[in-house]
Amino acid sequence: MDVLVLIVVLGATVLVGTTLGGRYRVAPPVLLIAFGVLLGFAPPLSEVTLEPDLVLLIFLPAILYRESLTISLREIRANLPVIGLLAVVLVVLTMVTVSFTAQAFGVNPAAAWVLGAVLAPTDAAAVTGLAKRLPRKLLTTLHAESLINDGTALVIFAVAVGLLAGGATPGALGVSEEFVGASVGGVLAGLLVGAAVVLIRKRLDDPLREGALSVLTPFGAFLLADSVHASGVLAVVVAGLMLAYAGPRVIRARSRVLAYAFWDLTTFLINGGLFVLLGTQIPRAVRGISSTSPGRALVIVLAVTVVVLATRLLFIYLTTLSARLRRRRMVIEGQGPSGWRVGTVAGWSGFRGAVSLAAALAVPTMTVAGRPVVERDLIIFVTALVIVLIMLLQGTTLPQVVRWAGLVGDPERVDEARNARRRATEVGLAALPQVAAEVGAREESVRRLQAEYQRHLEDVNESGGNTAEERRLERRLRLGALAHKRREITRLRDSREIDDLVLQELQAALDNEEIRLLGREPND
Repeated sequence: MDVLVLIVVLGATVLVGTTLGGRYRVAPPVLLIAFGVLLGFAPPLSEVTLEPDLVLLIFLPAILYRESLTISLREIRANLPVIGLLAVVLVVLTMVTVSFTAQAFGVNPAAAWVLGAVLAPTDAAAVTGLAKRLPRKLLTTLHAESLINDGTALVIFAVAVGLLAGGATPGALGVSEEFVGASVGGVLAGLLVGAAVVLIRKRLDDPLREGALSVLTPFGAFLLADSVHASGVLAVVVAGLMLAYAGPRVIRARSRVLAYAFWDLTTFLINGGLFVLLGTQIPRAVRGISSTSPGRALVIVLAVTVVVLATRLLFIYLTTLSARLRRRRMVIEGQGPSGWRVGTVAGWSGFRGAVSLAAALAVPTMTVAGRPVVERDLIIFVTALVIVLIMLLQGTTLPQVVRWAGLVGDPERVDEARNARRRATEVGLAALPQVAAEVGAREESVRRLQAEYQRHLEDVNESGGNTAEERRLERRLRLGALAHKRREITRLRDSREIDDLVLQELQAALDNEEIRLLGREPND
């Protein structure tokens, strides 16, 4: 019963926090953490604890798998050197600077290294949600960085946690070997699981069974990698990228719609629930801080926040300058009128989020010798407040920074989409006679479909000359007509002129038409 109460409270809090955040233009994670703090004072939730090993397994695979399904593989290949620098070199550098800063304020060295590893990676979901107005190339670079750097940071995190818990102290060579082995093992595990799932889904045409397989994929990849002491994060990301690439060939429309809807809902609740859960831990963490005073802990929070931001900005500035000196065109230099302005946007988009939260909660409570880990509460406290400060500072000012840098949306995407629709319609139109002969369709049916495709092709060709306002009004016109159709079939059901099953059939057709009209654009 307690677990059910926890699930209901977490779900309700996520709904309220995200709704208020969207209405009052406050970053939802900040509100969710704040609500979690308030819930942490309530007796039923003040005692909530999660097994450290389960935190990473429950939260991360789902979050990372969903994000890896929606990334541009073309942009990853085009900007791989930059992504590698940000996802590996910057992660290590951030961990080092945060660790030294924490140690300067008297934090235990082992705990300081854990804190550095926890705060080193950026968060894919936060980048997607808060920086979605950026140009596609820059956003894809940041998105890919946040997916790959999770694996880098969590491999280092595992080593640092071993030090904190009193395990063996590996040397630099041992750490490097462990990092390479975990990374290679994670990639291989992801490739193995991804290939197996692609082969199965190629032969499977059932939305429910394919949906179940989609749910098992990230957790299977994570567990396989973890069983051989490899990076489960990289395994999940690689498996997701394989499915994203092979999906158009092996996944049918009904299965894809069902799976994407499931992952959208699941990651929405998991992400939000993770922020709330972390908030519930803060009151107890404050009470449990014994290695330093609350005032000094707040000073550590401020210092670490400044170091995290400054390290990222300086690294990107130096990378851009080095690229210019070598006269090589890199993604953060080629997005607008000024490379250093775009570099500022890239640096200012380095949000921390769910991965850091999960890692902080995954710090063990006991050492190998059976003694409590004294610095765990400090790590949780500092991590939570650093995330809040970064969300407040960067999340609220990023739109102004983007405008200052002279960046606009992604006009290339509109042209690419229109050209793709045109070519797809032309190919379909040309193939109609052959398909009609194969399936034995009547000439009348072929003519009707040809006329429909021809009208669609004309609409696509004309849309290139229409203004955005005209397209918006036309879409609203079509959606308005659909609304009247919905009301009429509902009236027919209410007056018992049609059965509920008939209503559901007609409603499904209207849903498909509405989805086609809306696409990925926001509602008007």
